[in-house]
Amino acid sequence: MELTREEEALLKGEKGPRVQECMRILVTLGEMSGARRLLPIYSVQLSGISYKTMGVAGTEFLEEMAEEVRFHVPTTINPAGYDVGGPGLVHTNTDFRAKQDRIVKALMSMGAIPTFTCTPYTTDFAPPSGAHLAWAESSAVIYANSVLGAYSNREGAPSALASAVIGKTPDHGLHRPEGRKAQVLVDVDVSKGPMRYTVLGAYLGKILGQRIPYFRGIRPDLDGLKELGSSLSAWGAVPMMHVEGVTPEASAQDVRGLERISVDAPALGEFQRCLGCDEDPQLVAIGCPHCTKGELIQIAQSVKRKGRKLKPGTELWVCSNRKVIEETAAAVEVLRQAGAKVIQDTCMVVAPLSEQFPVAAVNSAKASFYMNKKAFSGQKIVFDTTDNLIDRYL
Repeated sequence: MELTREEEALLKGEKGPRVQECMRILVTLGEMSGARRLLPIYSVQLSGISYKTMGVAGTEFLEEMAEEVRFHVPTTINPAGYDVGGPGLVHTNTDFRAKQDRIVKALMSMGAIPTFTCTPYTTDFAPPSGAHLAWAESSAVIYANSVLGAYSNREGAPSALASAVIGKTPDHGLHRPEGRKAQVLVDVDVSKGPMRYTVLGAYLGKILGQRIPYFRGIRPDLDGLKELGSSLSAWGAVPMMHVEGVTPEASAQDVRGLERISVDAPALGEFQRCLGCDEDPQLVAIGCPHCTKGELIQIAQSVKRKGRKLKPGTELWVCSNRKVIEETAAAVEVLRQAGAKVIQDTCMVVAPLSEQFPVAAVNSAKASFYMNKKAFSGQKIVFDTTDNLIDRYL
C-alpha cells in the first residue's frame, strides 16, 4: 500500500503500540483486499458492544485500548446489553450490568458517542451522500450504501475499532465504483398476493450470500428499505442493494446479462412458515432494527385503535433510540399507558433474555435469525406482522 509519511510513522509505532496495532490491522486488511491507499472517513459505527456478544476477552481488550487511544472521527455505537441510560426497564443481574458498564466506560473514554442504536442514520450523526464510512453494523451498512448513497464496507469489530482510532479505512470493495455494481437481477411479482419486505430479504439473503441485487417490481418506502436491507444482511451478507426507481444508484446500473431470480408471494409464504413456531410467548418485541419515528407512531396508533391494555403474562417491548423516543413523546405515552415498555439503548437481540423469556414473538426476520440461534439466545420464536401481534396480545 502507498502510505503517507504520517501513516508510516503510525505504523512504526511513533504514537504508541496500540495505535501501531490499529495501523497494522488496516494495512493488513488493505493489502489482503488489494487496496492502494487508506481513505479518510466521515464516521464509524461499532457493533457488538453488548457484554452478551463481547465477553470477558473482548471487554479486557477494550479496556486496554482505552488506556492509550482516542477516536479521531465521530464514532457511534450499537445497542448495549441493557438500557444503560434508561429508567431500568430491562432486568439483568448485577454481574452482567457491571461488566456491561465496563464496556461502556471504556468506549466513552475513547470518545464514543452514546447513541446505543443500530440505526445511526436516524440520529444527529447520519452521514451525507458520498461520505466514506467504516461501519460494522450490518443493517446500517446496507442502508448507508443503498439509501443514503454513502460508502462503507461491512467492517468487522477489529477493523471498525482501528478505523475509529486512525480515522481512515482501506480503499476497496464498496468504496470503489466497481464494488457497488449490481450482480443479480431480482424480479418480484406482487400480482399473486402481498409480501413482507422483512421476509423477502430473509428469503433472498440465503440465496444471494454477498452478491448485490437489483430489484424490479417493488416500491418500498424508507422503512420498507430498512426492513428489506436488514434481513438481506442478516440471512446473507449482502452489503448493498439497488431498487429500480427508488434507490439513488439504481439508474446507473447495467443489468443486461445478469443472473435472474424470480420471487412471488407463494414462495415467500412457504419460507415464512419456517421463521417461527406456534407457542405462547412471554415477550412481544418490536424494533429490530430500532424503530424509526414513523414506525413508532404507527405502532402507537395501532395500540390506540385497539383501546385496551396488554394482556397479563406478556410483555410488549418497542425498541428505539434516544432521539426517536424524545421526538415521539405523544406516541410513547400511548404505548406506556397500554402497558408497553418503550426501550432505549438495547434491544431483544443483544439483551440476555433467554431465561426470562424462553419464547418471544417478533415482527422482524432479522430478530428471528439471531434470537433463534443456540449460540446467541436459543429462544423459540413466534413470527408475525406488527398488527397481528398487537391484535393477538393486546
